[in-house]
Amino acid sequence: MEKYLYIGLGAVLGAYCRFWAGAWATERWGTDFVYGTLMINVVGSFVLALFLTLNLDRQFFSTNIRFLVAVGWCASFTTYSTFSWDSFRYIQQGNMTLAFVNMGATLVGCLVATWAGVVVGRLI
Repeated sequence: MEKYLYIGLGAVLGAYCRFWAGAWATERWGTDFVYGTLMINVVGSFVLALFLTLNLDRQFFSTNIRFLVAVGWCASFTTYSTFSWDSFRYIQQGNMTLAFVNMGATLVGCLVATWAGVVVGRLI
């Protein structure tokens, strides 16, 4: 039962962080592009890769902390479903340029962030 509490707490914190980060990005950069979704997915990819690298390579965290961060926070914070919806809406609107920029930047950004998380995790 304890693991479910950690997952739930992480999910709540991830959802709040996602909301705040998205609002911050919109306030800072506007709504012409889905900057918040892109930023959240890249940051989430980095955090998950860093966390799992530290945990898998060194058993850095307890099982409950793994549930809190990897299962709860990261799953709630990242926004793949929103990314898909945003890309689909751009396509529906006939804005293929923004659709492909969003898809390409998300794919490349998240892969680079995953690599960076692994590198940083191994350096710690």
